[in-house]
Amino acid sequence: MLPCERKIKNEELSELVKRTLTSPVIDEYLLFGPESTCLPSYYGSGADAVGNFQIRNGDVIVASFPKSGTTWLQEMVWLLKNHLDYDAAQVEIYKRFAKLELPGIGDPNQPSRDNSVEELNRLSGPRLIKTHLPYSLLPRRTRDGSEIPKIIYIMRNPKDAFISYYHFGRAALGWRASKEELAKLFMGGTILYGPYWKSALGYWNLRHSPNVLILKYEEMVKDLRAVIRRTCEFLEREPLTHEQMEKLCGHLSFNSMKDNSAVNYSTMLSQRKNFAVNPAPFMRCGKVGQYRWEMSSQMIAEFDEWIERSIEGTDFSKKYACFGKDD
Repeated sequence: MLPCERKIKNEELSELVKRTLTSPVIDEYLLFGPESTCLPSYYGSGADAVGNFQIRNGDVIVASFPKSGTTWLQEMVWLLKNHLDYDAAQVEIYKRFAKLELPGIGDPNQPSRDNSVEELNRLSGPRLIKTHLPYSLLPRRTRDGSEIPKIIYIMRNPKDAFISYYHFGRAALGWRASKEELAKLFMGGTILYGPYWKSALGYWNLRHSPNVLILKYEEMVKDLRAVIRRTCEFLEREPLTHEQMEKLCGHLSFNSMKDNSAVNYSTMLSQRKNFAVNPAPFMRCGKVGQYRWEMSSQMIAEFDEWIERSIEGTDFSKKYACFGKDD
């Protein structure tokens, strides 16, 4: 049974989405599932396959809201699970780490990449899976506890995630929204994979489950070695030697990742350059607190008010959510 799909009810947001976010990649957005997740209309064609996907014990799912450090984490997890095989890691990341929802969110112009569920079903043994879907739209066997994969969710301060998403959308998705318009859609939950807090809190609330690890982008920037050690332990992998740790940290450095064609999506960006509003690299900045230089004081205040409303009544860290507010 497909998740319930419906149109965006708020007329102002609906019109803004149509005017600024539709493009040759996504021509219509609808809301899916119990949390009104904003996805391309054609997600419905693959939603049933995703919902019925046979997760296996031993699978590893890397999940996130977009532009939260997903590819960075994927590369780390893939290498830890594949004995630090840097030669094999020269293959593009999307070929090594299948995206769960491609049956419904694949690029219509690249049908060969739109069968990730079929591809995953053909793989033997534990699999590595990427998704931007909220927990409520993960395969049923995961949500009902029939199978227990390892889930690693990486989150990023929403203000920095927004800025990164703004640049990515204009470079790769044909978004024409101004920063102010996109902020309205971001906080209104009517942006691709939104609402942000349904994603973040949905996984955050599972943080005490032994099969769930919550990581923060800011932690990876501050102390990558500590995050690697935590991830090794979570994946039940032996600790790295000093030499292995140093090599992996060098490989995962921002400059290395930015110049690595296996993870920087340069091919995809090149294919979409004809409708890019503002061409930009996939890995553009890699810094914490970049929003300070790209958001007006009014926009920052609006985001902080939205954040405080969104986490009210939860135990989510206000200091982290409003990162930089009181600095």
